Parts: sequence; structure tokens; C-alpha cells
Amino acid sequence: MLFRLFAPNEIFPIRYRRGRSAHLDVSGPRGEAILRGLEDQLGVQVAEVEPFGLAGSAGSTPLRITVKGDPPTWLFGKLYARSHLRADRWYKLGRELLYGRLEDEKPFNTVRRLVQQEDYALRLCRDAGLPTPRPYGVVELTPEREYLLVTEFFAGAVELGEAEVDEQVIDDGLGIIRKLWEAGLAHRDIKPANLLVRDRRLLLIDVAFIELRPSPWRQAVDLANMMLCLALRSSPERVYQRALREFSVEEISEGFAAARGLALPSQLRRMLKGQGRDLHAEFVRLLPTPPQPVSIQRWTLRRVGLMAAVALGVALLIDQGVSIDYREAVATPTVVGELACTDLEPQWLLAQSVPSASQVPCLRPLPAGWSVGQVTVNNGRAVINLNHDRAGTNALVVELTATCDAQGQRVNRRTPRYEAVTVDPFPGGCVTTTASVPAANRAEVTRDLPTMLGYTSRQTLQEALDERSGGRLRLDPPAA
Repeated sequence: MLFRLFAPNEIFPIRYRRGRSAHLDVSGPRGEAILRGLEDQLGVQVAEVEPFGLAGSAGSTPLRITVKGDPPTWLFGKLYARSHLRADRWYKLGRELLYGRLEDEKPFNTVRRLVQQEDYALRLCRDAGLPTPRPYGVVELTPEREYLLVTEFFAGAVELGEAEVDEQVIDDGLGIIRKLWEAGLAHRDIKPANLLVRDRRLLLIDVAFIELRPSPWRQAVDLANMMLCLALRSSPERVYQRALREFSVEEISEGFAAARGLALPSQLRRMLKGQGRDLHAEFVRLLPTPPQPVSIQRWTLRRVGLMAAVALGVALLIDQGVSIDYREAVATPTVVGELACTDLEPQWLLAQSVPSASQVPCLRPLPAGWSVGQVTVNNGRAVINLNHDRAGTNALVVELTATCDAQGQRVNRRTPRYEAVTVDPFPGGCVTTTASVPAANRAEVTRDLPTMLGYTSRQTLQEALDERSGGRLRLDPPAA
């Protein structure tokens, strides 16, 4: 993010593309592992594996698996990896900070348990007579890291948000909620992407978040979300009248009292907003008595502790960020072992630290006994520290700045140390050289100094950078 902000495309052109980290690449070695695992562990001969339905999935990589045959058939796969496990943890941590830990939202510890939960939920739904995909098993790609859940593929089905919704579809949706309640289950993620229509019948998918023996609040949220999803392609009046055939007014009222804020899936919230209608309010107006909203805020000692820890971390980051100011004379070391006049890369760095300097200092071949100690740069200043095997560390310090005091030159010959400061101004910059050595080493230092320091013009550096990058990079940003 910082690179994109401070390195605009005019300086360093980059092409960005949108995507989700949840969607993994299934070509190459991973694709080969999927084909091999399906054959070895499930006995499935696969012709092709391709991503499918990515738009509605943010917690896994959905795949369509083409099975060899005449004619070919299809299976559905959900690829889970450690990246999905980490995303699940961060997602639930964020929800806990905002609302407190909602019901049954403890993060999973391993990828194996994540995929095991969904496989179990699918079998539970099948036993309850719900129109969910038939599970065929789990393929282990990499132990504890990557697993593939394989289920039935609903060929020819379309998402509820793109289907025609008639009374049969509405009755199916409401019937799904009634069956969930009777089985003691809550889906917890009722949204258009998880409701498919095929041959005028409604199907339920993505049961990864299903909960056994939920609270009445969680079950009520499922009812309200289903009614909102159905009303997107129908009307609140029509859905409400059909709902009265399955549910009481009190149950419907409780649902719309509970379905608020984070209780509504993000896709459903976006689609409600996209229609420009407040369907929730329209349903509430149909009720005999407007329900009192149910708060979903949950305050616990754990939540208070987490909020305090996050606040402390932010405060430390802000404090650290304020204390770093590259306009001040601070030591900002670079990984530069040499600074020869033929080495352009470190000189480009020095040139950028003082953009006005028409020349940049560099080092000619060093006499015996001398070595580069450290090169530091920050906004407006660059410093070269040179060591001598007898005179000690930092025997010579060369500093590049935009301006300097020409009166600052001085020589101190007092024993036991010899100290000398010389100033070399030029257009847009100045180099200050400070020697501080024992008096016994004065002669060799003053003898070597004139032969060590050289300069490279800024124009030369600009031309070399332009040639090496093919015109893509510039030493200085273009003039406004």
C-alpha cells in the first residue's frame, strides 16, 4: 500500500489487478496433486479441474471437477488451505472486536478440522432431508495444510439473485428454514450465493458454518435472511403472505428484530443496498406490531482485553511512526559495502537523498589500510564513514547536504588528536569532510585524503539510470 502511494505510476509503472487471496492457483504442482489425490483417494478419473463460482466465495477456492465418461459428469470441490484458516481467524477476531464473540464463532485450529466440519455438516443436512449437495469425501493434498472437499455438482442451477422466483421457490425457501429448525440446525450464512434454483426448485449450498442446537436468536436470523433473499426477486408482500403458512407472526417478528447489522451476510447487505430499497423496513411495516431491535453487542472480559491490546499496539505504532523523521539527522544505514565511482547503484541512493545536488561524492580506489565502515542516508543528508586500520573507526566522515557553512572549515592540531573539517560547496549541494585521528596518524591521513574522494555528476547518473532501465525509471520525479 505504501509503495503504491509513494511510487506513482508516472515514476514506476505497475499494472495492478484485483483478486482475492482466498482463490488459490490450481495449475502446476497443486493441480497435479489434485488430480492424483482424486484418483488415489476417491477413485475418480478426472478430465479437468477449473475454478468455478469465485464471485460468491471468500473463504475457500471453489472448483468444478469434470469426470471422465461418455457423457462426462461433474463434481464440485472446495479447496481449503492454511491461508483460509488464517483468514478465518482474522475474520472472527475482527467480529469479536466489533460486536463481541457471536454465537459459535470460535476459530478452527487446523485446516483438517475446518474441512471436517463442513463434511460433517453436509452429512447432517442430508440426513435431515435438506436439498443440499451429496458429500463424496475429502482428499488430503498436503497433511495439515491443504484439503479438498468433494460434493455433488448442481448442474444447470443458477443463483437465486439471477433466477425467476415464483411461489414454488418461495415455499421451498421457507420450507428449508422449517426443516433446519426441526433438525435443530442453523445455516448462519443464508445469502443469494448460497441459494440455487434448478427446475423451479430451491437448493441450499455452503453449509460450512452450520450450527447444531443453536439459540432461538440464531434460528430467527436464518428466517429473516431467507425472506429478504426471496424478496430481492419478488416482493415483501408476497413473501410475507407465503411465510404466514409456515411460521407465526411472532416468529417472523423475532426474525426481523434479530436480523440487523453483522447478522446479515455481506453479499445480502450489498444487494439490498444496490436495489435502493429498504426491504427490511418494508417487512417490518407488514407486521402488526413493529418489533424491538435485538442488540447483537456482547461484552466479555476477553473482548475488553483484546480491545485494550489492539489500542496499545496502535498507540505504539503511532508513537514509533512519529519518532522516525527522515528530515532530521538520524542514522539510516544502508547495505553498501563499497562506494566506488564506478558503482552506480549506491550513488543513485545518495543522489536521491539530496535531490538538489549537482554532484554526488564517491570513492576512488582506497589506499592500503582504509575501508568503508557505513553509508547512511535520510531525507536531505547522506554520510559516508571510513575506517583506518591504525587511525581507528570513523577516522574520516564525508557528509553530503544541500547547503553548508563555508566558515565551518577548521583545523585542530592539539595533541593527542588531530581534527580537521573541510567544506567543498558546489551548485545545489555541499560536501563536508571531517577527519578525527590520533596525532601520530596525521601525516598519512592528510596524505591519503586528496586521492580518496571523487565526484560523479547528477547528469551522468540520470543518463545511466535511463539507459539501464530502458526509460522506465528516473532519478528525480518529473517537474510538475
